[in-house]
Amino acid sequence: MSSIATAAKQPKPFSTRKRVNRRILRFSILIGAIATVLSVILYAATVYPAVRECQATNQRALSEISCVGSTCDTSSYTTDWSIGGSDYIIDTDTRLIIDVPSYAANPITFAPLDYSDTEFITRFGRPASYTSIDGEVWRLYSRQKQVDGEMFEIIVGCGLKVPWRMFETPPSLLPDIDMGLRNVGDRIAASLANGRASVNQGRTAGEADGFEVVSARSQRVQSWGPWLPMLFPKDKPFPPAGTRPYVDRGKVSIVQADTNGRLLAVSLIPLGSVYWLALLIGFTFVSSTALTWFLSRKFLRNYFAVSGLPAITIEEASRIGEGQNVEFKRALSEDDAKAGNAEEELLKSIAAFANTNDGNIFIGIDDFGRVKGLNLDFKQRDRLEQKIRQLVRNRIKPLPPMQITFEDVSGLCVARICVARGDATAYMMNGVIYVRYGSSDVQAQPDDLRRLMAEYAF
Repeated sequence: MSSIATAAKQPKPFSTRKRVNRRILRFSILIGAIATVLSVILYAATVYPAVRECQATNQRALSEISCVGSTCDTSSYTTDWSIGGSDYIIDTDTRLIIDVPSYAANPITFAPLDYSDTEFITRFGRPASYTSIDGEVWRLYSRQKQVDGEMFEIIVGCGLKVPWRMFETPPSLLPDIDMGLRNVGDRIAASLANGRASVNQGRTAGEADGFEVVSARSQRVQSWGPWLPMLFPKDKPFPPAGTRPYVDRGKVSIVQADTNGRLLAVSLIPLGSVYWLALLIGFTFVSSTALTWFLSRKFLRNYFAVSGLPAITIEEASRIGEGQNVEFKRALSEDDAKAGNAEEELLKSIAAFANTNDGNIFIGIDDFGRVKGLNLDFKQRDRLEQKIRQLVRNRIKPLPPMQITFEDVSGLCVARICVARGDATAYMMNGVIYVRYGSSDVQAQPDDLRRLMAEYAF
């Protein structure tokens, strides 16, 4: 058989490299994905204590509020500055919003609860007193403001009788309070035109204790702070109790919702921006994938070259006999003085397959394909494998991709050496290059050498 005809049938180093690189890439991506998932789990584990703390805070806040019928006692919660209250607290029966985060502190808010009943707000087109279900007395005033075609409801309030104020405001001050509320409402309306709603932080006599700006169309709160009485719209659902992730305006949070009877408490644990978390996840995936790729190419290349090779059974090999992909060896002598020739022939076959095409070498089968077997226990199998690997390491350069396994056929042990077509320029045994022609391992001729060099260059 001519070397040209044989070369046309054999896999080229270039295609072998592509095959191995694809396997390494798939393995690296898998490891990168696993590393990313483990990183997310580890990060979640660090967040878990904060979730538990949030849950405890919610339960403590709810325990300090007592609601019976149409009334709620919030005095303990309102005056307990050590509690570090929940972000939202709502009485689900009366829909009174007992507490909300202050926009003045620029907190992360929970959009499903950022609503306020505009029907309630419009009741105070003229300043009027309002007694909430928790016994607080407020002076409230509301007005409207249209900005860029959208109508906003603005409500401001002053606490007349509240737990955190030592003295109840006398009726004689109501005219001054009403004038102050109108002035604050006008200032907030003017600030809306500039794209923001605000109120002075320092309160003077007659000015507002709290305010709220709500879209008249959607009832969504645009801004609020500090707190004043408000009702949650009747057509909006309450979030269920439990823990879940939440993304809003590019920020990721964990939402912890707890209930105690008719009361609902919701707190948020900020995790960071979507951009930075995505960047962190992406960096973890890319870096772990790249590291796995580098280490696999450096240390596991031969393993990936051998793994996934088309398997041929011993029965099939015995039926088709020795050939371009199959080689039989009766045995390797355990007598080192007599082992030289058998070892020599074995190493030639390994080098030839590595230079030519994928192949299987069966030790324990004679030249006629008859299974003779090897009389080896488990320890002897291990010694034989180590012996073959040591011979290959010492006498074939570079190290060819191969795998050694043992199979039992009708109670007889057969050793299989699976050799992959390597992607090196050439594999030399004692400085000599061998190639596979049919069932023979022959020393490469000039045409064979030119072919190997041309394939590697390609």
